[in-house]
Amino acid sequence: MDDQNPLPEPLRGNELGTFTHHSVAVRLPDIGRRVIADNELDAGATSAMEALIEQITSGVILPLHGRAPGYEQWDSYVEPHLRRSWRDVPWFFAEYYFYRRILEAVGYWDHPLDPYAYQKRLGLEQALPGLRQSMAALDEAYAGGTSTQSLLFEVLGQSLWGNRVDLSLWPAEAGGIAERTSDTSRLLIDDRAEAVWTLHERLPPPNVDIVLDNVGSELLADLVVADLLLRSDLASLVRLHAKAYPIFVSDATESDVAESIDGLAADDHPHLRSVGERLRAEIGSGRLIISAHPYWVSPLGWRDRPADLDLELSEAGLIIVKGDANYRRLLDDRHWDFTTAFSTAVESTPAPLLALRAIKSEIAAGLDSEAIETAAADAEWLQNGQWAMASLAGADAVR
Repeated sequence: MDDQNPLPEPLRGNELGTFTHHSVAVRLPDIGRRVIADNELDAGATSAMEALIEQITSGVILPLHGRAPGYEQWDSYVEPHLRRSWRDVPWFFAEYYFYRRILEAVGYWDHPLDPYAYQKRLGLEQALPGLRQSMAALDEAYAGGTSTQSLLFEVLGQSLWGNRVDLSLWPAEAGGIAERTSDTSRLLIDDRAEAVWTLHERLPPPNVDIVLDNVGSELLADLVVADLLLRSDLASLVRLHAKAYPIFVSDATESDVAESIDGLAADDHPHLRSVGERLRAEIGSGRLIISAHPYWVSPLGWRDRPADLDLELSEAGLIIVKGDANYRRLLDDRHWDFTTAFSTAVESTPAPLLALRAIKSEIAAGLDSEAIETAAADAEWLQNGQWAMASLAGADAVR
C-alpha cells in the first residue's frame, strides 16, 4: 500500500452496533470476571482484576508495570495509545493489551500459573471422545493405501472446523460452542487442494510451519496434521508456533502443546496413544519443534513481523495459520472490502501460506459476491463461528 492506496482503517471498539464494540464493552469484562471466578486469587490480585474490569468500561489505556519479559517492546506498543479510551484504540491492540494486563494483575510473572487452566482442562476433556472416533477412521484409511494427499486434505478440514471451539467466546463449562456437522457449503473459500499441491512430490520434503490457535479439539486436530505430515514424509520437519504465555483464554502455549502430546501418549485408546508416541519420538529426533516467538503474543500486524521470524518462516514449503485472531493479524485487523484479494490484504508472505479460520469477527478478504450473499442470509455469519475460510496466499495463489 502507498499514499494513493492507503491501508483501510483498523477495527475499533467505538463502532456501535458491531461485534467489535460488543467485544470491548461486554466480552472483555466478562472474561475478566471469569478469571476471578475460576481461580483462587488473593485479595491483591482480585482487587487488581476488578480495577482492570472497571478500566475497560470507564477508564483509559495505562502504562504497564513491572519488568515482565518483553517489557521494553510493550512500552513501545502502549505509548501511542496512552490515556485513550479502550474503545478508541485499535481492537487488536486492545485485546492483546487486555490479556497482558490480566497476567500483570494475577501476578503471573512471579508465580506462573495459567489463569485459564480450568477452561483449557474442560475443553480438552470434551474433545477427546470425538478424536478417538476420527483417529481410528484415519488410521484405517492410511493403512488401506488412501493417498496421503487426500488424507491431508481431510485432516486440514478437521483442523479448520476445530477452530469453531473458542473458550473466550463459548466457555467450556457451558458446553462450548454448539457442535454442528462440518458443512462444505459453509466453507466460503476452500484453497486446501492448492495448498496440499504445494507439498506434492517435493524432494526433499519441505518444512511445514503451523501457527497454532486454540487448545482442546483444535490443537488435537493440529497435532494430527503434524503427525500425518511427518509419518507420510510429506514434510521433513514441522514447527509448531505456540504462545509464549497464556493469552486469549484458550490459545495454546508451549506447555499446553507438550501436555496435550503427553495426554495422547497416555490415552487408553490405541490410535490416540500411537499419535502421542509418534509425536514424542519426532520431538526427540528433532523433526517436530515447538516454538514460541514473542511476536505471537504482541499486538503487531503481519506487515510488522520481525526479520528473524520472517527468515525462519521462509524456510517452509507451507505455512499453516490457524484461527480468527491469527487471521486478523494477517490482515492487520483492518476494514478490508470483503472482495479484496486475500494475497493483496496479506501483502507478502515468506512462503506459501494457508489460513484456516472459522469466522468470528467482522473482517474478511478474498470473498466473491455470491459467497457474501450466501453467508449474509445468516445475520450472525461474521460472529457465530459456523462459517469458515481456507485461504491461500503465495504459491501463485489466485485469491
